[in-house]
Amino acid sequence: MMSRLSSLGSDDGSQAIQSARMGENLQLIQACILIHIYGVEAMPLISLFRCRIALFTVLLFTAPLIGQSVQMTNDLSIGISPPPRPPGKVHRVQGSELSVTLMIPDGSYRLFSATLQCSAWTAGIEYERPMGHMFRMRVDYAAEVIPVFILSQPARADFWGYAMTADQKSVPGISILPVGFRFLLFENSRIRPFAVGKLGGVVFNQKALSPAASKYNFNIQAAAGLLYAVNKRYDFRLEPFEFFHVSNGYMAASNPGMDELAVRVGVTYHFSSTAKD
Repeated sequence: MMSRLSSLGSDDGSQAIQSARMGENLQLIQACILIHIYGVEAMPLISLFRCRIALFTVLLFTAPLIGQSVQMTNDLSIGISPPPRPPGKVHRVQGSELSVTLMIPDGSYRLFSATLQCSAWTAGIEYERPMGHMFRMRVDYAAEVIPVFILSQPARADFWGYAMTADQKSVPGISILPVGFRFLLFENSRIRPFAVGKLGGVVFNQKALSPAASKYNFNIQAAAGLLYAVNKRYDFRLEPFEFFHVSNGYMAASNPGMDELAVRVGVTYHFSSTAKD
């Protein structure tokens, strides 16, 4: 009789332990899902309704990862360790990057400017350094120096920069963009989409875009593109959409400005070291 009672007690105890474990697993799964959606553990569920539009965009990128994390949480809770990485596999450690790029104009447009017969060809060196993460994107500081900047503009233009002849002339300049940020997705993948924006200035060897304008101008860039990992150190860089703006901000009597859409291609070198697991 005593042995039968002890066995019944042990069965009840094991069932209670299993129930407690199931409760803990559910809590861990909920916490994991909240972490993937919000980046924090204590975000109230009511925010799902208030931020439904923003969350839908984020979930497009996080949905494939939620299932992996839930499975990993369950495995860890029952004592199953994740499988080891294949031997000899080399992965990249986050570090600074240096890119050499060439920009090819695709045409001039009137968005914030008045000129049309103007375009720019550039060759520059861009530097990126990781700063952190936001909404599953890696945020990098970005800066660029453009030692080769060739502006093609009308040979003769009026006060507002409108062409008075079909002839073109080239005006060389140098641009420095010290303020910029890049947002990188899927940083551990071979193909990594990104968006980048930069702000700086450009100096020409003469007044640009108009005889009444200035040789000192602002330079604003915004681009979207892809990085393709060729090997551990080098990436191929393609920016099929590049918005390029030049204007003097009315530091002179005339401010025609120039807007351009362009394509940028380049090669990226990683200063980060490699490690074997």
